[in-house]
Amino acid sequence: MRFLPLICALSALLIPVACLADGSTAEDASSTSESPPSEKAPMSLELIFGDREQAPQPSQTRWTTDHRLSYFLKAEKDEDSDADAGRDLWILDYSTGKKKVLLTAEELRSMAPSPDQATSDERERTRRTRFDVAAYLWSPDGRQILFTSSGKLLLHTLESGKTAVLAPKKDGVLDAKFSPDGQSIAFVYDHDIWVVPVDGGAERRLTTGGHELLLHGDLDWVYPEEFRVRTGYCFSPDSRYIAFMESDQSVVPTYPITEKVSWQATVDLQRYPKPGDPNPKVRIGIVDVEKARTVWLDRSAEYIPRFQWADAETLAVQLLDRAQEELELVLAHPANGRSKSVFFERDPYWVDVRNDLTFLEGSDEFLWTSDRSGMRHLYIYNRKGEQLRRLTEGEFQVTAVHGVDAEGRIYYSSNEHNLLGSDLYRIQRDGSKKERLTREDGNHRIQMSDQADAYIDSFSSWTEPGGRRVHDLASGNQQVLSEAVDEREEFDWVEPEMHELKTEDGELVRMMLFAPEKVEPEEKRPVLVYVYGMPGFPTIRNSWTGGRRGLFHQFLVQEGYVVAYIDDRSASIPGHKHAAKADHNIGPVAAEDHRVAVDFLKTLPYVDPERFAIWGWSGGGFTTAFHMGHTDLFKVGIAGAPPTDWRLYDSIYTERYMGHPDEVPEAYERTSAINGAENVEGRLLLIHGTHDDNVHPQNSIKMMDALVRAGKQFDVMLYPNKTHGISGKAHRLHMYTMIYEYLERHL
Repeated sequence: MRFLPLICALSALLIPVACLADGSTAEDASSTSESPPSEKAPMSLELIFGDREQAPQPSQTRWTTDHRLSYFLKAEKDEDSDADAGRDLWILDYSTGKKKVLLTAEELRSMAPSPDQATSDERERTRRTRFDVAAYLWSPDGRQILFTSSGKLLLHTLESGKTAVLAPKKDGVLDAKFSPDGQSIAFVYDHDIWVVPVDGGAERRLTTGGHELLLHGDLDWVYPEEFRVRTGYCFSPDSRYIAFMESDQSVVPTYPITEKVSWQATVDLQRYPKPGDPNPKVRIGIVDVEKARTVWLDRSAEYIPRFQWADAETLAVQLLDRAQEELELVLAHPANGRSKSVFFERDPYWVDVRNDLTFLEGSDEFLWTSDRSGMRHLYIYNRKGEQLRRLTEGEFQVTAVHGVDAEGRIYYSSNEHNLLGSDLYRIQRDGSKKERLTREDGNHRIQMSDQADAYIDSFSSWTEPGGRRVHDLASGNQQVLSEAVDEREEFDWVEPEMHELKTEDGELVRMMLFAPEKVEPEEKRPVLVYVYGMPGFPTIRNSWTGGRRGLFHQFLVQEGYVVAYIDDRSASIPGHKHAAKADHNIGPVAAEDHRVAVDFLKTLPYVDPERFAIWGWSGGGFTTAFHMGHTDLFKVGIAGAPPTDWRLYDSIYTERYMGHPDEVPEAYERTSAINGAENVEGRLLLIHGTHDDNVHPQNSIKMMDALVRAGKQFDVMLYPNKTHGISGKAHRLHMYTMIYEYLERHL
């Protein structure tokens, strides 16, 4: 069955009829002609989550200054050995297509261990993987590579093939980076910023007084998680200064993360601000690299989500208030820290902070993106704060700015052509000659080179698993970096059906349905609904639905289930004005919109209206738990790592959408899944990792306590020492087997 996007728009006030790809209706599904027997092996959970052989995929892709691309790729394994083959470092000349191994896995084994090899600590491994922590960096001249994942500074010179250890007494260094002139390397150690010459010599401490509660250039937990901050310091373009953030954690309350698998239990007190709690006190310092003297920016704010250099003499800093409704851009001089305000970005709901601020060379202009029209668009300002031009406009959004090439053309991603997808565009500074550079309908994730002369396009769609291609903009050459796994070659596959439904007040609810291609007459199947339910974060995109979770859903269809992904009004259409429909109301809005989709599903001839289950992870875990206590739609709920009450999650994320709990306590009351415990009637399974430092196990424990007090039976599974995502082959197989058996037992 071929997929057709946006098949039909339906009204919840009528009995909707779903149009299928062959032109038939859902009522005709039971009479579908029998297809020939499949020769493909049936799915099994052991096969999905076990040792399936898959083509190795490149990782840690990095652009060089000489028009090449490097990446790790899993090395070929010795058939006579059970040892991990490790990974080679490859180099690709994207103008010619030639590639070769630069350093072998054996050479890299001690220099660049993978996250699994570098640490046994589950939380640290999760951090490195989740935030793509750099394992290596190229020098500005492309002649040396700095390897850092071992916690040491290992500088490898390509010409000589020799590797030097810099600052050899420092072990456990973090966030190392070359100075722009290539003469030194800065790094974080002992919560302070240090610098060491690349040609050897003693390291120097540039900031002083750092400790576990006072971070200089070091990162806490909440800024990387909620503002997507990946570094706490940056060199000026002339290498004279380093701007850094100081974060005082002493005022932030702690949460105990306990390790109980070892014979001797230990406790780590994580600094974690919840709604209404004191946040880290932050300010920006600028240290003179030669003199090791720091000046402080003359202003601060509740949050400092971004700072960067506009040029060698100007530091740009973004200051955000606690309500996240007012963002101020200021420019400061590095010698004295004095700043001037450029302009304010204000929003009645919240301001989304992005990485789009781009200063244009040879002028006082810069690029800025804003949601002020309801959709994020691209603008040009000057340093006086005057808006000069609006480059994009319409019912679509700019999702990222990727760079500016030597001719001044601006590259950005947008869903202008692709509502649920993304394309790469190019436009002139004056707004003319807009070009769509990617052509296939679907999602194109772009990694642009620093010179904006080449890019990696990671593409997939509903119908194509896609892959990664390297595009050389100068020559037009295209090189295949990797092909994605096409699970259809291995398993029988059900293509998704798309449905657009309307609520009584005219809002859009989107559903992606994995329905059986053949159903016996009178057969009625149970339904599993998969949700997330957070504003602005859809589960349905025009991208490949494979991967382990997708395979699990395909397995369920094979085993006799119908699977439906549902997005409520705040996520069905990308864009700020749509996400804001759930403002101060996360939970109730999604729940009512999901009812529209469930009512539609119950009209399908092959669906059992009495057997509906719901599941989701993180935000989807909350949505699941909320449904079980606030609606009558589902017989079974499976909530993974759920934030069961928004007073238990972190301050930055929660207050952005829910407000301050002292100011709107009623919003927190009506959105609490815990407050619905006494109304739970179906079977509820709670799943949590005991080392989850994102959504703490306290969320599930408080839900358990409320259920016990209400006299409600429930089930729970705790995974020892696992973090927010349950990683590891054995653990994933155990978890998905448990979920499947739970559905079989109770649905």
